[in-house]
Amino acid sequence: SQRVEQMLVKGQSDGMERYLENVMTDKGSAMAVIDQVLMEGMNTVGMLFGQGKMFLPQVVKSAKVMKQAVAWLTPFIEQEKQSSGHLSAARIVIATVKGDVHDIGKNIAGVVLACNNFDVIDMGVMVPAEKIVAAAKEYNVDFIGLSGLITPSLDEMCRVASELKSAGVDVPLFIGGATTSPLHTAVKIAPLYDGPVFHV
Repeated sequence: SQRVEQMLVKGQSDGMERYLENVMTDKGSAMAVIDQVLMEGMNTVGMLFGQGKMFLPQVVKSAKVMKQAVAWLTPFIEQEKQSSGHLSAARIVIATVKGDVHDIGKNIAGVVLACNNFDVIDMGVMVPAEKIVAAAKEYNVDFIGLSGLITPSLDEMCRVASELKSAGVDVPLFIGGATTSPLHTAVKIAPLYDGPVFHV
């Protein structure tokens, strides 16, 4: 487990399949590998990035390794789903807000949610507020996730929250991205929205 986490943090993928196979045997399922090992590694990456000990190119390398690991595990996850007969847990729209093209964290979140039986509608990057509102209503979503990396995205997220409120949408709203924070989410975004707002 520790070896896989280290490879993820360092952005190294050579021979990872062998380690993943061993960890999957040890943990008992492909989903357990994602939840208990890969996500722990990504949490470490996020913490190091937040402390300024990792920089964006290194985070990109880690994200690529995460994607490769999940791709290798996906067939096993599908088998686990079929054998358990699970239905979709809930539906979520995720989008990088208008003016921003960064989607590393959003993509990882989408993969992990999909692996956990969520119906994920990924709208991509540079998504205007009106499109997010329209998708939330069209798909009757249970959650909405907003992502952004650059500082102007903070103001755009406020605008999206206001537009959602005006449209009568009040499902839980998740706010994520490198420049976001619990304080900004609570002070600037939450008051503009009628539903629960969480920093993730």
